[in-house]
Amino acid sequence: MTGNRKALAAALAVTVITAGNALAAEKWMTGDFHQHTYFTDGSYTMNDLDAPGVPAAAARTAPWKKGVMPQGFRFGLDFQANSEHGGVRNRDGFGNKWTTFASLPSVGDPNPAAAPANMWRWQSLLRTSDIPGYTGPTYMGAYDWLLGIRANYPDKLAMTGMEWNPPGHEHSSTGIAAADARPIAEFEYRFDKSDSDGTATTATADTMGWQGKLQNSAYTAPDYSAVLALNALHNKTIDAVRWMQANYPATSWIIPAHVERAGCGVNAWSIAAFRDMNDNGPTVAFGFEGIPGHEKAGNRGEFGTGACGGGTYGGAGKYIAEVGGLWDNLLADGRNFFNFASSDFHNDAGADFWPGEYLKTHIKVKDLNDDGIYSQEEVVAGLRSGNAYSVHGDLINELDFRVFHGAAPAAKAAYGYNNATMGETLPVDKGDKITVKIRFKTPATNNCQAGVNASADYQCKAPSVHHVQLIQGRINPTRASKLMADNVTPNPAFNAIDTTVAGVVKTFDAASWSTDAEGYTTMTFTVPAVENDMFFRIRGTNLGYDVKKMDPTGTKVVYGTDAAGNPLLNTPGTNTADMAWDDLWFYSNPIFVKAQ
Repeated sequence: MTGNRKALAAALAVTVITAGNALAAEKWMTGDFHQHTYFTDGSYTMNDLDAPGVPAAAARTAPWKKGVMPQGFRFGLDFQANSEHGGVRNRDGFGNKWTTFASLPSVGDPNPAAAPANMWRWQSLLRTSDIPGYTGPTYMGAYDWLLGIRANYPDKLAMTGMEWNPPGHEHSSTGIAAADARPIAEFEYRFDKSDSDGTATTATADTMGWQGKLQNSAYTAPDYSAVLALNALHNKTIDAVRWMQANYPATSWIIPAHVERAGCGVNAWSIAAFRDMNDNGPTVAFGFEGIPGHEKAGNRGEFGTGACGGGTYGGAGKYIAEVGGLWDNLLADGRNFFNFASSDFHNDAGADFWPGEYLKTHIKVKDLNDDGIYSQEEVVAGLRSGNAYSVHGDLINELDFRVFHGAAPAAKAAYGYNNATMGETLPVDKGDKITVKIRFKTPATNNCQAGVNASADYQCKAPSVHHVQLIQGRINPTRASKLMADNVTPNPAFNAIDTTVAGVVKTFDAASWSTDAEGYTTMTFTVPAVENDMFFRIRGTNLGYDVKKMDPTGTKVVYGTDAAGNPLLNTPGTNTADMAWDDLWFYSNPIFVKAQ
């Protein structure tokens, strides 16, 4: 079987070593790529201010006014991407209406008659120097703010992005690592559902060289709403994914946000939408935000009863919280499609914790060019690799999750490695034994502070994991195609979810784990003989089994678990910051096993 092993290893090389050279230096980095400032509907500037209208000249601990990204860095984040709504907006980065300028500094079509003070979002992303021949009023675009932040925090990464309004759907965190903001601005101009610039004139296309934009009205067919929950505008989203895949395949991301919030069907995010996007942009549309942010909102995650699933489950959306649900079905397709989390910060006085204060995504990033610097492009490669996990309230701060070949020496000789971690694939021969090994550490404290981000009388507690669930799923031998054999009729299987594809195969707690010599909480699970392709993922919580926290009426569950330790619905309207600190979870990304 050695020859088969080597052939399989070669075929899987891109999957196994997703981020490049396996010997490259690497480190864990934490980040947030979805937050808001005055540029759209946030309540703070992007950078700290030294005084009204004066961005901070240096990193500081006590700014005149806090900025969103510096706050994230103060809470320990290594990278952030500014991500704000596309279309048109009426404020600059200081929170001033664009009408405070002597004349509106807008290029392109006149702004909508109903809101003549709006500026196109593509333009506010840019520096004025990025606009050829610009002679209008000087203003600070989002990229100007990013440059100031980078100067103040040279050991951190401040990236450019946007919260795209995908046609036919709700929102998506989107970004492009580039030397300036022109690539993401062009993407917004061409594909944002709310950007109608270019309808009346060709001013923007002529000025920026962005010819060929198709307005929403050009997309009338095909409409697969009845079978796939994909309306005609979804086709524009697929054009956007294809454009990104063609132009920025290694430096961009399209990661749909709060994916259950708008419901389960048309104009929301169906499994067919994710499959279609991933099929057309496998290296750019490689995941979603399964944990939605807005964690201290009364409707946790800002998921009301109309959300798909009727709310969040332990602060996560149904798509990742339901074992055998939508995410597991994407993984059962054999897709590299991963889960991430961001704060979706708008206002700390309302529904949100600051970036990094409560939610973190931990990502393994490789120094691919061996220059000793971890760049934006390498962070994007880390996201794409899937070697990442998402955490509430610093429940854990280190995770080593791997699948080992049972015949380690033989496997290492044949394949060059004997284990795989998150986002990777371990090839084995049918009948081989494998062992799943989980190791984690928990910090002594987290960012909980009574009277600051919890109530004054709240007793902040040290993070502590009560149990960890190991979820095992199967990889189906074939994937459903979008269309039937006639290439016209939509295929219902493309929008189907099979609840039998995954299950919890082991729950670990203090009775079944141990502490190793390095201080890691450690547990293992063995599959004696692998017969089919499979995947594994894990989640853990501070809550015990069969825990129910009820609201003051005693009729609604605020948070809890069932007898098996699975998360219960966070009933909309019952959550508080205190409840969020009480109900902590972490989720890993999957490891795949390929049986030869």
